[in-house]
Amino acid sequence: MQLSRTHWLEQGLQLLSTEGPQHLKIDTLCKVLGVTKGSFYHHFKHHAAYVSALLEYWKTTYTQQLIHAVAGIDDPHARSQRLSELVYLKDMRPEVAMRAWANSHAEVAATVREVDAQRLAYLVDLAQRMGASDAHAALLAKMAYAQLVGMQHLQDFISPADAVQMDHALHTMAFANMRNPS
Repeated sequence: MQLSRTHWLEQGLQLLSTEGPQHLKIDTLCKVLGVTKGSFYHHFKHHAAYVSALLEYWKTTYTQQLIHAVAGIDDPHARSQRLSELVYLKDMRPEVAMRAWANSHAEVAATVREVDAQRLAYLVDLAQRMGASDAHAALLAKMAYAQLVGMQHLQDFISPADAVQMDHALHTMAFANMRNPS
């Protein structure tokens, strides 16, 4: 069976999410995928290159692709709502696993900080496009992002549909009171 680079990276996110980073070993990946190490080395020079590729893949699929998917929506409120739908309907386990792994791996920690900064900057820009002042936009972005990170940890108790509804409610409350922030 010929596996693509994406197969390896998807399996890595799955293993990371279900078993933890200690299972992101070449032997484990090969066993789970039912292939030899030669297949791994066809796509990745060594394990560290795989980890770097996995981080880049996570950053791309969980941040950049989502931002790109809503870029064509002109109305910033509609863009925000569609973004929340896309975000909350994704499997959040890789997000939780990346944050946990970041506590013990410097490259992962740097990537998580980079992703956090990129996401927050995007949310600030989006809030500004909705009419928020710079300071209020920064506050709203942090609130929305804190809600997302919290939801990631509560995914067993809050359905994706409920998470979207909660995000829409926060959005409505935030912008209903935008002219009079406390």
